[in-house]
Amino acid sequence: MNKRTAQAFALGLLFSAVLLWAGSSVIAEKEPKKEAPQEIAVSDAKKVLEGKGFQVLNSTEFSELNEKAEAAVKEEKPKEEAPAEKAEEKEEVKEEKKFTLVIAGGMSPGDVAIMLKSQGIIDDNKKFERFLIDKGYHTKVQIGQYELTTGLDYHQIAKIITKNR
Repeated sequence: MNKRTAQAFALGLLFSAVLLWAGSSVIAEKEPKKEAPQEIAVSDAKKVLEGKGFQVLNSTEFSELNEKAEAAVKEEKPKEEAPAEKAEEKEEVKEEKKFTLVIAGGMSPGDVAIMLKSQGIIDDNKKFERFLIDKGYHTKVQIGQYELTTGLDYHQIAKIITKNR
């Protein structure tokens, strides 16, 4: 690199720096100055919220509302237990629902569990998927069609869909 090339390069850098500085100062002047956020009075905030349909409560009203909600939940628990007993009796009277499960290639144990839950064969798809994985059935699930009923437990379903492997 000779002297003339180095001088031309330095002049180009200087020219670029001047243009960048001038451009940034022009752009900075055009941008509106940001104002400091205004503090909103509590009464103004309440008016805005109530205008939009919200309910505004102070801390004492809020705590009273929470206490009432907790009392209502405690009262509902005994009521829920009685219908649960009736539901158990109804389940015994119900016929067993049959379902044909079709397992295709590439289906995961989670997919199978979701299908079974949607048909009412199992109650919790996550628990069934976890059962298959914990017991080692997840690698033994076979492709095919399987007749299942609502009265089967997880172990029986696993034996059916793995063809006793």
